[in-house]
Amino acid sequence: MTQNDNSAPGENQAPKRKPAQQTSMSVPPPKETGRKRRNIRRWVLRVSLALTILGPLIFIVAAIGYKIGLFSLGFSLGTLTRGIGPNILIAGLIVSVLALILAIVVKPKKGIAIGIIGILVPVLGMGYAIQVKNKAQRLPFIHDITTDTQNVPQFGAEIMAERAGTEGVNTTDYAGKMARSQDAQGNPTESLVSVLQTRGYPDIRSIVVSDDKEAAFAKAEAVARQMGWKIKATNSDAGTIEATDTTFWYGFKDDVIIRLRNSEGGGTLVDIRSISRVGGSDLGKNAERIHDFLDRMKDA
Repeated sequence: MTQNDNSAPGENQAPKRKPAQQTSMSVPPPKETGRKRRNIRRWVLRVSLALTILGPLIFIVAAIGYKIGLFSLGFSLGTLTRGIGPNILIAGLIVSVLALILAIVVKPKKGIAIGIIGILVPVLGMGYAIQVKNKAQRLPFIHDITTDTQNVPQFGAEIMAERAGTEGVNTTDYAGKMARSQDAQGNPTESLVSVLQTRGYPDIRSIVVSDDKEAAFAKAEAVARQMGWKIKATNSDAGTIEATDTTFWYGFKDDVIIRLRNSEGGGTLVDIRSISRVGGSDLGKNAERIHDFLDRMKDA
């Protein structure tokens, strides 16, 4: 049987397929995808770097701002140091982790060092904050330390006048002064500063040096100057040396008085008191200062 010659040409042929048309949902070219990823990585790295710089800068500005009198203590220590600063560190840590992931995943690898530094800075900052918090919880919440809790050395007119001009200044009345503490069950309470000091720093006591009062007075003044204190008043007859020590960060001022008296057994009885002008807890700074002075007096 032969094929019908009357059939149209190509009638029995398979229809030709139309070429596929690209739709709006088609996958973008690999080059375009790679370019978008690199742009995202670049911006995330920029934000990470900015937060890495801004975090420490907040604490530096807070410290210097209070030291030069630009900020109040509440704004510097409260708003900036305890409020904004930690939040910036946390944000920097989160963004830097993302930046490090993108730096490793997106080809070519780029910005790994920025991501690592961006993680280390807030981690170290938060680690230091935790260390300070633990220290504050471990030490008594006081700021007035003396070697003689019964007959406390008293400051003269010059330092008292300076303290009177300080906003939020701490009282120098040691007897009966109370500070917050905890009872045996960990409940908040108040105790005498003298009790808390004896409990927290039992080794801070008066010392006796073999020198006579005149020689001991000269040594004590020399040691005070060596320690960088600013001498405010001296009275060789009364055996007192008054000075102020200013901390590097924030410029906190702590007042110091050294008292020298003849010892009944010979030599000179040396007492010292160190008190912060502002703040509740000194984080052990006054006790450290007294320890340092007494050790130097023994070796002088």
